[in-house]
Amino acid sequence: MEIIMNSLESDAKVVIGERNNHMSIDENMYEIIDQSGALINSGVIVLNNVPVFHEAREKFEQRFLNRPKRIETVDGFVAIRVMKPLEGDTYTILTQWDSENSFRGWQQSKAYQLAHKNRGTKQGIDQQENVLKGKTNYHVYQVGS
Repeated sequence: MEIIMNSLESDAKVVIGERNNHMSIDENMYEIIDQSGALINSGVIVLNNVPVFHEAREKFEQRFLNRPKRIETVDGFVAIRVMKPLEGDTYTILTQWDSENSFRGWQQSKAYQLAHKNRGTKQGIDQQENVLKGKTNYHVYQVGS
């Protein structure tokens, strides 16, 4: 499957492709390590980019493999892909929503607060030494050419 997306923040256009257990985002290739739902050719896609030190990859991946899967219960959720880079150090978490409002609703939800309850605390992966290599960032895209 191939999906063309337009950034809501700039004029950028991004193409993602999914085949078997791999995804491409423009020229970058990833292995899917966790997923739920089927991608569709509508709605919005959020790409959350997380740079991880090489020696912390297993710890980071285990966090997602053992996640409580709260996001799947939120209204408007379509799909998630947790992607390990085949080259480089930046993991990408793709979530798809039926609308931008649904995504923003997730960010304001109790499920989001629970999923991120350790952020900024001693237990949070963002505060553990030598896990995150830099700041995370996310971008929101409208699906469609």
